[in-house]
Amino acid sequence: LLVMDDNHRLPEWLAYHYYALPLRHVVIASDPASRNPLEIPIKWFQLMNITIWEDKDFLPRDVDLLRKPSDTPDERRSKNIRRHTYLLHQCSIHLKRQNRTWTAYHDIDEYLTISEDFFSPDNPRFASEEELVKATSPIPNRTAFMSEPGFVLRLLQKYMSEPKTTSPT
Repeated sequence: LLVMDDNHRLPEWLAYHYYALPLRHVVIASDPASRNPLEIPIKWFQLMNITIWEDKDFLPRDVDLLRKPSDTPDERRSKNIRRHTYLLHQCSIHLKRQNRTWTAYHDIDEYLTISEDFFSPDNPRFASEEELVKATSPIPNRTAFMSEPGFVLRLLQKYMSEPKTTSPT
């Protein structure tokens, strides 16, 4: 998670994903051009493994991506894309070394959720209403299901573990 001047979103983002996934490991880097220091409420350090990186933790030593006042908009954009690319690559290596089995990459204004369309009989994943009911059971009450911690991850695991059907031609 690369954060720049939107630290105010961080507590809500952590809380939501802690509950919905359940997120228990996160790597956060603060862009050095950020005007706000990275502030994470102490309670999150007690609930999950939070790794905080600076540029020196994920950029190669010979790469300088600090923005300069003379940078053109294209140069600033290019530096941001390169910084993000290096961060994602090093996050993958870091989490793999910790034996993490899956990784999700997000911006701080993105929230992983399940679309209501997933539960629709029109979902091409389901050939019939009966398959929809079977696939989403034991989810008779979606609201109750989605109010339980880890609902997004459980639904994704359930979805991925079931044999895929083909719709009638």
